Amino acid sequence: MKRRYISKFLNRMKTTIGIPVFVCFVFCAGKSTRVPSGAEPGLAIVRANVQTFPEGADKALPQVKKFTHEDITVFAWSKDFARGNATLIEIESSRSLDGIRLDINGRERKLLKGRGCLFVLHANSADSKLTANKLTVYRGKDVAAEFELPVVKKEYPVAHSKMTVNNFSNQSKPMSEKTLQWIEEGRKKKMQAFISAQENFLTSDLRYPRDEHKITSPFFIKRIYERFKLVRGKKKKLAGKTSFHGGTDLKGPTGAPIFAIADGVVNLAEQLYYDGNIVMIDHGNGIISGYMHQSELLVKAGERVKAGQLIGKTGATGMVTGPHLHIFLHINGVKVDPLSLLHLPLRPAH
Repeated sequence: MKRRYISKFLNRMKTTIGIPVFVCFVFCAGKSTRVPSGAEPGLAIVRANVQTFPEGADKALPQVKKFTHEDITVFAWSKDFARGNATLIEIESSRSLDGIRLDINGRERKLLKGRGCLFVLHANSADSKLTANKLTVYRGKDVAAEFELPVVKKEYPVAHSKMTVNNFSNQSKPMSEKTLQWIEEGRKKKMQAFISAQENFLTSDLRYPRDEHKITSPFFIKRIYERFKLVRGKKKKLAGKTSFHGGTDLKGPTGAPIFAIADGVVNLAEQLYYDGNIVMIDHGNGIISGYMHQSELLVKAGERVKAGQLIGKTGATGMVTGPHLHIFLHINGVKVDPLSLLHLPLRPAH
């Protein structure tokens, strides 16, 4: 199957752009015994990072795909290349990287300087219908190479029971003007915190956000929140509210440590109505992580933080059923599984 697919793909590429494209698909983490040449430094970075993860956390090495044409080599790294997971794309050249640009699905992406490469982080939304990402590498105005990076279809779980979230489920009393104002002010502050700096704060260091591993609610699970009114002391059921989980919930009793997953700048550290005590960290160039429902905030807006730095403590503030950490990650506005970033071998130049 793989040989027929690659042959068909190569023939199509030859006819569409008139140049031969050589593609090597390689799967790590036990799915292949051969590592593509040039991938070893990246794998060494991941091995060092995952050794710091707590017991039970996924320490698998990422999958890597290598694409080549003439002097251009592209490495693509991901936990599994599934929709909803982060992907790292690196471009190398045996000539020069001057003038190299990259379009993904027809949209130019800003490339960052890495050690011997240019790189960018990319993600397809968890509900994306794309089956492949089209990568077009330019040198100046000319197309240097085109590749297709397959997108793996992933089915996300569905919760089979409704969630009751304390007073958030009880619709008996309308919200006060003060509460509505708090919600609106928080919405504006959060929107402002999603504005990312046009510089890179990421390093090769990536760290797990908790000192223990147990996922209590996975990324993008479909959930239904119970809604009701009290009528003469009895519950009158209302239509439930359906939502898709925009992050990952990790177990943690009140007061347990929360760590920054990567270097960055704190854009927000405040108590919001639904999110509770929240920290949002800008990692630069559209990469934003968030840490919700904390019992205590240990950083302030504007503060520079390092991967693995203690930034707060788990709690049950905001819209929750109990103490835990809800962590989220956005890549250029796309919600992704935050833990998928931790398997990538980032190699920024600084």
